[in-house]
Amino acid sequence: MRELTFGIEYEMNADPVMDVFIEYPDVIAHSLDGCVTEDHFWRVERITGPTTALNRIEELRLDDSICGESITETDCSATRHHDVLKRTNNERVLYTYLEGISGCESVHTLAGRYLPPGLIFETHRQEDRHDWRILMRSDEKVGMLYDSLGAALRSQLTFRMGHLRDAEGWQQDTLAAVSLPASQRAALKAAIKNGYYETPRQIKLDDLAEQLDMPRSTLSYRLRQAEAKLARGYIGETVEE
Repeated sequence: MRELTFGIEYEMNADPVMDVFIEYPDVIAHSLDGCVTEDHFWRVERITGPTTALNRIEELRLDDSICGESITETDCSATRHHDVLKRTNNERVLYTYLEGISGCESVHTLAGRYLPPGLIFETHRQEDRHDWRILMRSDEKVGMLYDSLGAALRSQLTFRMGHLRDAEGWQQDTLAAVSLPASQRAALKAAIKNGYYETPRQIKLDDLAEQLDMPRSTLSYRLRQAEAKLARGYIGETVEE
């Protein structure tokens, strides 16, 4: 099997769904997509972040008048089916199925046009970037897909090429399935950024707590809770919310 990776960067106001990711940098989405045919595809998308942002993304995803797939100036015409598989304050898992897609070009339709059947897509969204990873049986016509993607992008979108190689490490990142509350995620992000987990440690817990303007005990609790969830997620144990 072969894999192709690339990214598409979005300017503000280029896409309503991506606008939410740009406005809320802590929002992260991972999806697993599959093409049934060139004009049919399904997607299961897991999104974590602040409740306000998740509510907005869910609203947009369930609004059939909004196209979240097209990379051209023309929106897709399709019959859309949606379902919310999980809803918590800091997580959404959304299912989407589109059939009879016509009138536009998307990553899914272009890949379905040039690549062999049986494609699987793994994507990651954060801030202004939507990263794609396509698993395929053959890369015989991948050059045509690459040229089409670059030529089809509407204004305010920029294509960034990744790599083409034998597939490896597919869906092996178990930590991607670990959901952290926004407070724990923010504490962990600040600790990493300031070198708390470096060897030797670049900042003490007291200093980090002072920098974040929170009690040391609160910061310590949030980090320990986040570390415990990540550890259990790494070895495959169920993480309780």
